[in-house]
Amino acid sequence: MIHLSDIDLSISELNYAINEHYAWANRMLHFSLLGGTPDETIIDASAHTLCCFSRWFSRFDTEPSRYPNLVDAIFHSHLKMHDCARELLVSIINKSVNEQLVQNYHAAQQSFINAIDIYKQSLITFRNMHDTLTGLPLRHLLFLDFIHLRAETDALWLLMLDIDKFKTINDTWGHNAGDDVLREVAATLEAGMRSGERIYRFGGEEFVVLFNNASEGGAMETARRIRIKLEQCPVLVEGTMLPVTVTGGLTRVQHQDSLHSALSRADSALYTGKNSGRNRCVMATSEGDMVQL
Repeated sequence: MIHLSDIDLSISELNYAINEHYAWANRMLHFSLLGGTPDETIIDASAHTLCCFSRWFSRFDTEPSRYPNLVDAIFHSHLKMHDCARELLVSIINKSVNEQLVQNYHAAQQSFINAIDIYKQSLITFRNMHDTLTGLPLRHLLFLDFIHLRAETDALWLLMLDIDKFKTINDTWGHNAGDDVLREVAATLEAGMRSGERIYRFGGEEFVVLFNNASEGGAMETARRIRIKLEQCPVLVEGTMLPVTVTGGLTRVQHQDSLHSALSRADSALYTGKNSGRNRCVMATSEGDMVQL
């Protein structure tokens, strides 16, 4: 699962690669104007594999991008730019440069810059879909992921979680302490997520988990595991270990469900859990029955 810190790292790594490529462009200009012996990152036939952007591309071998088409656009424009740069420099060395070669290089360089800008803006937009307090994705990303996951599987479940007596925490310890509790709860829940489980901050003290499970029993066990994980992790507030629990509402996503309808069933189950004692999970069936887990 991608966290806000992962996006910040991606942006930082991209900025570093951009700065390194500015340095490469300066070397290109230096050789063009003053001569000398160009290094392999400029003149080699495989120069595009030797510069800093080659190292940046390699990160996607193990961590696929959310925007593979945009990364692919950067890759091909980067390759084209290096080809045009090499052709231009060779023509300068051979004293056969012409306006078309210069224009080709400038056009390729601009295409490369544009591809980077589009990708970077997409990262920034994606970052803005995350909560600055907890680092978790927010509602808009939940909506996008829900549409994608619902179409991909018929074994999708939605679990809504609400921190028990959170208003009391704020009233007793103050809103700064409340923020600390939200951060710690989010971190504990996120740390307990397994492969294929995604957690979102829905708003206030509410969180939503999307996960796949082919069996009802397996889904119920997942909800119990997540609730118990938090129950076992009290939060340190002003020197006091404060027990913090959640109540959960679970439902299986039906093929015809919108996010709103699935959330509505989960919310009804959560409400049932609150009224029956808190620190528990209740499952709402598609028929409207409430099953305590």
